Amino acid sequence: MKSGNIVLIGPTNSGKSSLVNKIMGQRVSLVSRKKQSTTFNQKVYKKFSENEFIIQDTPGFFSSRKKINNNIISSPLAEIETSDLIYVVVDISLRINNEYKKIINSLENKIEKQHVFLILNKIDKVKKDKVLSAIKFYSKEKIFNEIFPISSLTGEGVANLIKFSKKFTIKTSIKSKSSSNIQIKKKLFYSEVTREKILDKIHREIPYQCDVVTEKINKVASQIKIYQSIVVKRQSHKNILVGKKGSMLKEIGQASRKEIARFENKKIHLFLFVKLAKEKKI
Repeated sequence: MKSGNIVLIGPTNSGKSSLVNKIMGQRVSLVSRKKQSTTFNQKVYKKFSENEFIIQDTPGFFSSRKKINNNIISSPLAEIETSDLIYVVVDISLRINNEYKKIINSLENKIEKQHVFLILNKIDKVKKDKVLSAIKFYSKEKIFNEIFPISSLTGEGVANLIKFSKKFTIKTSIKSKSSSNIQIKKKLFYSEVTREKILDKIHREIPYQCDVVTEKINKVASQIKIYQSIVVKRQSHKNILVGKKGSMLKEIGQASRKEIARFENKKIHLFLFVKLAKEKKI
């Protein structure tokens, strides 16, 4: 068995989580239109015959004057030292910004023997000449060993990326610690699914100022009962989350329940409670 540790970093909303899902062949990472939807380093495993990838999806580099979480800003670089491959994922349809420049500067100070691939994502959104000019432009960056234009939405170019990445896996006698593709606590995964639905349903600052906590999981035969608390620090936020006669909370719960049910292939009973916390606890 050959193994390779791959870390994905990039500006927020560049499509890192979508790429992980495409490689895995299933939804394992939160995807949202909003910035900073991934808030922790998620590790997943994927086996391709005699090759195993340990893939780590990280929070995006986020440039904002608003303070969200200091750990979010530093965590994308936390796993680089132990990686074999680094995927720097950028949205090809956008101009270079400060987030990208920060990534390059940070990598130049941390790279030792790792190989760095630039992933030009979302090629489905631009014309071919734009892709060619982008490849020519980014080729000037000495830090990149290879450049791969791909679409995490359609899958174009992903197979070629995987095929080339296999060349950098290393022979190991250590077997995978997990028989599952996903190495993530179920409580955390369920919480992230519900938080994704909050991001989708509520278009204000609330999603960034709330915590979703899976308090309890009860498994009985082919059914799973999940109890979650959505913790907010303002009564006004609680009112918006609950909605008129509980309508918004019901929408969030239904969407989250369906997503978890598809993942688990079991009947899901999801119970949501919105709680008000003191400011220091958020």
